[in-house]
Amino acid sequence: MTSKFTTLLKRVVRRNSSLLRTRGRVIRNFSKKIGLVTFGNVDQSDDEIGIIRGLTASTTHQDSHFAVGSYDDYDISIVDRFDLTVDHTGTTTEQTWLIMQIDLKRPKTVPHMFLQPINHSHTSYAKFFMAFHHLQSVNAMLMQQHSHEFHTRYNLFAASSHAQEIDALLSPIITNTIAARFWPHAVEILDNKLYIYTTDKHLTTTMLESALESALWLAQVLDQVYED
Repeated sequence: MTSKFTTLLKRVVRRNSSLLRTRGRVIRNFSKKIGLVTFGNVDQSDDEIGIIRGLTASTTHQDSHFAVGSYDDYDISIVDRFDLTVDHTGTTTEQTWLIMQIDLKRPKTVPHMFLQPINHSHTSYAKFFMAFHHLQSVNAMLMQQHSHEFHTRYNLFAASSHAQEIDALLSPIITNTIAARFWPHAVEILDNKLYIYTTDKHLTTTMLESALESALWLAQVLDQVYED
């Protein structure tokens, strides 16, 4: 069986899986609860919808259960993303992310950064290191005394030239709160959009509510810092 056929078969099976339908019900119920408009599968070539980008975007990903709207004065998008990665041996690996995107409000662009959860779903973010090979871990470059919990829970990736600006932006109080509230979710800030990545296969409304609450907190913090 060729790797191309295997990839196609896995996509078809996934599209008709009970797990996907269950995830869809959770996302739709949550979206309805907070007033978002929900769609089905999304064609990533349709720019009118406003496709979610970030580190997981590719030419092969599949988006389902797309939802968009405003909540607590922020523009929010949610999508259930699936992709298959193929290594040098031809082995395919399934990847699933629930992605929550929050549009920041400040005109000043926040430097691109990625907070990788340590010891959790490393393969889910392997694509990041290929797509953004110019970024590196800057934990050791931070001058402020960030907590042990933050350093043991997250690797902070950014351009080394932005390390000082990021250090000024993320105070020890903020990074400690990120470690406490977000782990094991990954966090990315790119083009003034905040992305929260959840790799749990089994979603719950409580999980999504917690992720949204944390995402809105961080968005407000980032906007307030630049407002000052």
